[in-house]
This record gives sequence, C-alpha cells and structure tokens, in this order.
Amino acid sequence: MNKIFLIDAIGPFFPKRYEEDLVNWSKVHFSQLESGKRLSASTRKYIERRFLEYVARAEALGYNSLSIDDLAHLVVLPWYNPDLRKLLDDYKLLYKRLFEIAEQKSMRVFVNTDYLFFNQDIDTYLQQTNTNPSDFFKQALEQVFHEFPKIDGIIMRLGETDGKDVHGTFLSRLTIKTPRQLNKLLGEVLPVFEAAHKRLIVRTWTVGAYKIGDLIWNKKTYDAVFSSIVSPALIISMKFGDTDFMRYLQLTPFLLSSQHNKIIELQTRREWEGMGLFPSFVGWEYASYLQRLKNNDSIVGIHVWCQTGGWAKQAWTNVTYLDNSSPWNELNTEVTISIARHGVSVEEAVAIFCKARGITNVERFVDLLRYAEIAILKGIYVPDLAQKTLYFRRTRIPPLLWLTWDRVLMSPIAMMTYRSILPAKNNVLYDADQALEGAIKMREIAKEIGLDAKYMHSLEFEIATLELFKQLKCYLLDGSSSNTFQDEIRSYQEKYPQHYSVPPLSHTVQVHKLPRWVLKLLVREKVAYRVFDVFLLQTSYLQSWLVRLALRLSKSRLATQAMGIDTLFK
Repeated sequence: MNKIFLIDAIGPFFPKRYEEDLVNWSKVHFSQLESGKRLSASTRKYIERRFLEYVARAEALGYNSLSIDDLAHLVVLPWYNPDLRKLLDDYKLLYKRLFEIAEQKSMRVFVNTDYLFFNQDIDTYLQQTNTNPSDFFKQALEQVFHEFPKIDGIIMRLGETDGKDVHGTFLSRLTIKTPRQLNKLLGEVLPVFEAAHKRLIVRTWTVGAYKIGDLIWNKKTYDAVFSSIVSPALIISMKFGDTDFMRYLQLTPFLLSSQHNKIIELQTRREWEGMGLFPSFVGWEYASYLQRLKNNDSIVGIHVWCQTGGWAKQAWTNVTYLDNSSPWNELNTEVTISIARHGVSVEEAVAIFCKARGITNVERFVDLLRYAEIAILKGIYVPDLAQKTLYFRRTRIPPLLWLTWDRVLMSPIAMMTYRSILPAKNNVLYDADQALEGAIKMREIAKEIGLDAKYMHSLEFEIATLELFKQLKCYLLDGSSSNTFQDEIRSYQEKYPQHYSVPPLSHTVQVHKLPRWVLKLLVREKVAYRVFDVFLLQTSYLQSWLVRLALRLSKSRLATQAMGIDTLFK
C-alpha cells in the first residue's frame, strides 16, 4: 500500500466572517453556507476557489490525501423530501467539482462521517420500513461509491457526535454502544468497501460514553472489536495518546502492537494550546513519536489536522493556508510532513520552512521554537498535574484540566481537583515564571531576526496571556489574587480581542479542597479498572447522581457545548 499523507480540508468551507460569535471547528457548518434551503452558485464558486488554493499548497508540501466533510451531504435518496433533494443536488455539483480538483492535483479523497447521521426523513424511513441503521448506512455507501467513483474511502467517527450547539440538515447520534456492536457493524460494511475497492478508516477516538467509550485505551475493548477482523479494506486511525491532542502523553501502545493497518492522527492547529494564535511548536514531540513508528510496517500513514477541532470565539479565526492568517499552524503543518514523509530532522524541517518564508537566521529561529515549547509545557499546562496519569470511569483525565479552547475553567469541580492534587504552590509559580521568561526570550529573538508584524503581535499576546495565567494559577490553588486583578483581566480582554475568557472570580472564591478519600474513590492512577470502578459503571443510581453533581459543579460552557459533560456518564 502506498503511504497515506492525509490532511484535513475543512478550511476552504469556512467563510471569512462567521455569522455567530462562537465558531465550532469540529466540522463544516453546512447551515452557515446555505441560503433559503439552497446552496447558491456564488457560494459554490467561493468554496471551489479557496479549495483549489488550499489543495495546491498541500500537494506542494507532500500531502497526497484529503479528508473532507461529509458523507451525509453526498447521498441523495429517493425517499428524502423534495426540498432536501434539491439542496443535496446543489452539494453534488460542488463536490463533483472539488473531487475533480483533487484528482488534478493527484490527491486522494477520504470522506468523513459520523456513525450515524440522522434527520426526520431518515428517522421516519427507518421506523416505517423497519430498516436497521447499518442497512441504511450500507445503502448510503453503495450509492456514494457509485455516484462518486473518485472517492478513495470513508473516515468513520463513532465515539463522538455533533455538539449540542450544532444545527443543520443532518445531525449525528451515538449509535454504537458496545464493542460487539462495532465488531458486527464492521463485519457487515467491510464487504461493501472490498467490492468497491475502497478503504474504511475507523477512528478509535471515544470520549467515555457507553461500553465502547474506552476503545481509545483499553486493550480488551480494542481486541473485542478488531481481533477477529481481517480485511484489506480496513485501516484503524488513532490519536497519538490516550486522550485528546495534548502534551505529556505516552504514544498509544496499539500503534506499536496491533498488526492491522493503522494511521496516526496528529494535530498542527493545536486546539487546546491557543489554536495558532501563538506558537505551539510540535516538531520535537512528533519527531519522537514518528521515530518510534519508523520501522513498523503496519503504520500506513498519518492524518494531519491543520484546522479541525475545538470551539472558539470569532476573534480566534485563522484559516491555515488561506487569508494569510496562520503562520504558526503552517509551521507545524510543514514541519510535520517534512519529518513524516521526507525523513528530515526537526532542524532541517524548520530550515525548509524558513527558506520558504524568507527567514534567514534559521539557528536563532530554532532557538525561538525551543523557548516556545517551554512556554507551552509550563505556561499552558501545570506540569505537576499534567504528568499524572489519572482515569475517571472510562476516560483518561486530560493533562490540561483548567483550560478549554478559549476560556479559563473556574468551575468548582476544576478548582477542587487542583487543590486536592497539586503540591506546593512554589512549584507552580516556578514553572509559570519559566514559561513567561521563555516567551519574553522569544520576543527578543523575533526582534533580532526581523520577524514581521503578525509574528510579533502573536508573541505580545502570548506574553500577556502567560502573565494572566500565572496569577490565575495562584487563584486556582488557594484563592489568592491582588486587589487589582479583576481590573487587570478586564484590561487584557480590552487590549486583545482574541483574549481568553475568564469568569468573575467572586463566583468561586469559597471553593475548598475535595476530600482526598472522595478523589481516590472516583479517580484512579492506573489504567486498569478497580472493583469500585466496575461497580460505578454498572450502578445506574450512582451514575445519575454523578451526572447531577457534575452539571451543578461544572458551571461552564462544557455543559452545553460539544456533546456535553453528561456524555461521560452514559
């Protein structure tokens, strides 16, 4: 099999100005593109133009495949209502043109889908005809392979759905709940792929919901799904760690041990680390992962997310390789393909980037990136907590617990956890100081080597953010803050429209430590389930009580954003 160097193609679908204050980067928001239940010719032309520009850049770098949203908008079934068929005919015109562009650039096309997408027409059809969702899925696959023969395969997400804040013609639901169900589904649909000579890329990404929720890290679940499956059409896609795209993670062991064909997912627009608003360099981290996989023949490629992932306010909008808006994303994206496909060192990959951008002092730019890594590792994260491996039910607790995409979490549950786990405050302050010193060094180097205004502004923003974070970490730990801190937060937010949002401090000042016995009861430090974990997973009363407690304590956008925090308890 030829290696797959896959990059997401979500960016060209996003308008320069979004209609809502909050932008969801998890998938294309098709409803934002439509007008009067149609997709206009001018919108199609706009996307085509941006897609051509984007694909040309990606192909020149060495990427040979694209992931494109989404299967639901490619399928026009005869029992859909007339308005929906007209809308999907518009999309068909768009996608045929996009697939032609991809073919002209020798780019393979893999179409994303959730298992499974629904709307009122689909629900009614399944109910009235007593059709299984898997049979409907096979109908959709057979039609799309016939209508769009240029498609090379499908990328299937099964452990996460559209967020609660997503609206549109199609919305997805969690349909697979057990390893046995997924194993059965694969047995049913893989023959469709084999007959059409297509690939099914199955993502192991799960967020803890239902018995399938630990697929990302639990060997028993993984084996129950995949060990009996033998198919040339199957590729298993895994994030590099046992949680989302964050630091302080060990390489997923299944990438090394499983004999199935596999792809490793890598994110270059780091959704948890500023989304490209300041440098979150991944070169050395990704090089270490890829070096370990270098001689593993079961690794058939990479999937680079240069745009996809996360929710953020309008001011955080930057679109990789479009609108001249994302130099740090592009740095990560180019360094990653240089390492993965061309086998160069991190420093050589950075030199290639610098040459293309007219940056002459490569050595000092590399120095800047070393400081950038320190700033992220010690400024965004709290190392003493991030280095702990903690699990709650079926979920690995993320190393980054006090920030979401564009806001600080001041929920009681976050503060209680931090105050219960973290050691002396001095350690936290020392790391915060090192991060801030690193960011200041970056600014000095940037001035020395003459980086242009967009780089300099991002570094000023990072310094201001890390100064704020240092004080917020103190507040998280013991509730201490200066009398002027609230004014300093307001000043930061006024100066930088792309600021992190911070809730009023007075809302959480009375929070105390979580009793250690409660923490030890709910959170484990080893991957294996304990007896109490199994009891908790099987006791509906305890689960419903925990859902109510979590929703009451979270007091954050997470309760209504993405799938909602209650998903962890299904």
